Amino acid sequence: MTRARGTSRPRLRLLPTILLTLAILALPTVVYAWGRASSSFGVVTVTVSGTDLVPRKKALKLLRRQYVGRNLFTVTAADVRKTLTPFCFVSGVRVDRDFPDTLAVTVDEHRPVAYVLSGDRWFVVDAGGHVICRAAVAARQLTGRPGPQPTAAEVDATGTAATEPGTGVPAPGAATPVSGQALEDRLLAGPARAALALPRLAAPGRIREGASIGDRGVTEMLGVIVALPRSLQRSLATVRSEQGQIELQFADGLAVRWGDAERTLAKTVALRTVLRRYASRGTTCTFMDLSIPDKTLARPVLQ
Repeated sequence: MTRARGTSRPRLRLLPTILLTLAILALPTVVYAWGRASSSFGVVTVTVSGTDLVPRKKALKLLRRQYVGRNLFTVTAADVRKTLTPFCFVSGVRVDRDFPDTLAVTVDEHRPVAYVLSGDRWFVVDAGGHVICRAAVAARQLTGRPGPQPTAAEVDATGTAATEPGTGVPAPGAATPVSGQALEDRLLAGPARAALALPRLAAPGRIREGASIGDRGVTEMLGVIVALPRSLQRSLATVRSEQGQIELQFADGLAVRWGDAERTLAKTVALRTVLRRYASRGTTCTFMDLSIPDKTLARPVLQ
């Protein structure tokens, strides 16, 4: 009997510890349930940070209209992301609840690296080939101005726009040149009212907003763009790929035969080195062949 009583005492001593542990675990749930039901946590202030391409004032106005007065406990990142869906450059959001009444939203943005021509439309894409939005939508959101309306000459007999407004190039449904000099001209011209200084390239087939471009040639061209230093990215006009051979055209007239997508780092170093050499001689380089970076060819030939 003595042994049995001694065994039960430690069990009784553990009971308060178990109850305390359960209370601690239950406390956050109780507080959360109370907070959701309390009128003390209504949203009064909304702040937005992390915006560069997303129009901050418009995003803030939209968030205030949607969430001021709503219980702070009930606002989730998924809710805020859905609210900001109209802004194409939003890739994600983070929500911080600054109690008792402030909703702090941090916006993560897509980083565009190129305009891509697909069929008869221009799109904005990021480094991974994700199609952010149409170029016209990006221009409208970045400038706050609607796109140009089609002129009478740009409307066919059926009343449908035969060309993209202000560009003279075929509109959706019209015949579209996909190769040769016509394509080169369209790449050089770029989208109407381009709001971003981005290089232009073409993708085979159709692409759509929100999807990723799976074409290998496009992936390789985007990889070359990203590998270039920012100063050269800003001056890069077009990128083309023919049978795996990539060619770059810069705004200052420099044409670069890049070759295949291999040895990107070596080619980037060679490009910068040769350009510095020409600059030190006060001469403008007009052509460079980087297909074999160890044996770079350039014109005009330096004496």
